[in-house]
Amino acid sequence: MDLIKKLEEYIGASLLLVIFGILLVQIVSRLVNTPIVGTEELSRLIFVYASLLGISIGVKQQQHIFIDFITNFMSEKVRKITYTATQLIIWICLILFIKFGFYVFNDAFFTLDDLGISEKWLYAPLPFLSILILIRFIETQYQNVKYNISYIPVTFFIIASLLIFSLMAVTPEVFSFLNFQQYVDFGENAVYIALLFWLVIMFLGVPVGWSLFISSVMYFSLTRWEIVLDAAPKLIDSLNSFTLLSVPFFILTGVLMNTGGITERIFHFAKAMLGHHTGGMGHVNIGASLIFSGMSGSALADAGGLGQLEIKAMRDAGYDDDICGGITAASCIIGPLVPPSIAMIIYGVIANESIAKLFVAGFVPGVLITIALMVMNYFVSKKRGYKPTPKASKQERWESFKSAIWAILTPIIIIGGIFSGYFTPTEAAVIAALYSIIIGFFVYKELTLKILFQGCIETIAITGVTVLMVMTVTFFGDMIAREQVAMRIAEVFVAVADSQLTVLVMINLLLLFLGMFIDALALQFLVLPMLIPIAMHFGVDLVFFGVLTTLNMMIGILTPPMGMALFVVARVGNMTVSTVTKGVIPFIIPIFITLVLITIFPQIITFIPNLIMP
Repeated sequence: MDLIKKLEEYIGASLLLVIFGILLVQIVSRLVNTPIVGTEELSRLIFVYASLLGISIGVKQQQHIFIDFITNFMSEKVRKITYTATQLIIWICLILFIKFGFYVFNDAFFTLDDLGISEKWLYAPLPFLSILILIRFIETQYQNVKYNISYIPVTFFIIASLLIFSLMAVTPEVFSFLNFQQYVDFGENAVYIALLFWLVIMFLGVPVGWSLFISSVMYFSLTRWEIVLDAAPKLIDSLNSFTLLSVPFFILTGVLMNTGGITERIFHFAKAMLGHHTGGMGHVNIGASLIFSGMSGSALADAGGLGQLEIKAMRDAGYDDDICGGITAASCIIGPLVPPSIAMIIYGVIANESIAKLFVAGFVPGVLITIALMVMNYFVSKKRGYKPTPKASKQERWESFKSAIWAILTPIIIIGGIFSGYFTPTEAAVIAALYSIIIGFFVYKELTLKILFQGCIETIAITGVTVLMVMTVTFFGDMIAREQVAMRIAEVFVAVADSQLTVLVMINLLLLFLGMFIDALALQFLVLPMLIPIAMHFGVDLVFFGVLTTLNMMIGILTPPMGMALFVVARVGNMTVSTVTKGVIPFIIPIFITLVLITIFPQIITFIPNLIMP
């Protein structure tokens, strides 16, 4: 029974380990000059299956990213009605996933080049695993009704789903009524109606990924319904990316670093080196975040992994809760800037830009943020009279360094492997995961097979959140491209702006505003497809633009009401969100100054990558 309940978790984690093994074989075979044909294509194929299983986990646990800014102010009755409508929209999305999936599956006639098997194997997960996702969705509705948060009974979803599937089997034209153009023609206004619909349902609590998908479907309904089937393959094609494969392995690296005793050793090393200065424990917090960032590439992984340890140590040293929470939240944004960075990888996929150059470009602003935060911490700590910790002896420093050296080497291995040509960014992610496994098992001896498998399950669940938005934003992008929305927005920018700097300032203000209400990951998928063409139109370097937009979005996770880092730190530190918010305000100032600095002087970012990789 437990196997049935956790089917996608067990299979998803197992598939991740299979991909891990395949890519290790690929790396070794290539290094010994006997490359094996088909390993990359096979790993991409399996990743598609694992990704859909990750989405199923997210649906089962109701963890996909949504915006609750407005719903938090609703009465209980109105919130229940809104939530019910949200569940109905998700159900419709899943039905359409299955419908489009079977169309794409039946229409696949080509052969995968390296593997020599039918392309149907690539598209099969969309219809068949979407059925599993639908089953998990229906299971969650039982809990929703049980806890009185939804009006729709489970029987409705079961009967309605079976009825639709029966009609689909009888006639493929069962969804022809969705061709709204046959009733009313909105012409060029169709795209604006779809965009308005998207904004409304997203801010009413529909998970971002599903809101993108259903809004795109509405657009096709208002224009030419038959075109939607031409766009459907993009749902899977968007995942058939070797670069995207790096995301789960960098996530896995961060997860294993947290569970394998590595974070504690990083913290103790930072304490031995920095704790005796004015504001010492704050410096330790920031320094440990910089080191950990070189392994996880995730802000929230830093906040959740190191956060509890950092806050406890600062409290024991006499620091007030607001500063404990504020520094922990502010320092976690270093992660997505310094390599390896999951945010940079996603940007590279969207912008079709070099991941290696993005990694290098983020290093300098990451260090600048670190220094800026330490300067502010110094003045705050001096004003409040926080005492430094006793200075560590040379022997203590050496021992802490020896204990942490294996963790410190991780970013060197990743970046060194990429720039030496031994690894691609995806292969570097696999090597980083392998390295963290070796450290956890054989050096620190705190990692077990059970913990490793649980880490793979957690990785697949987190990956599912990401890939749903990759799929749906690509589908959404088809609408944006057809209607040239980005060019229309660019025309507005051209009319208002008279220089590249003015455009960058406008984009900064837009992202800072949106970041207050929209999660950073969601914001990245939502606005970058529209902003990147604008940046290109004004001759903005796309590597610089990637770092600039990433920093903007990281500021967003520090600003209420949707500052995710504030919520994570409040949870791990057992304090209120308002306390963390109060503490983080002084530290937003140096971060903002850094943003202004790199906006005015883009060479700060572009100098090193252009020098190393012209």
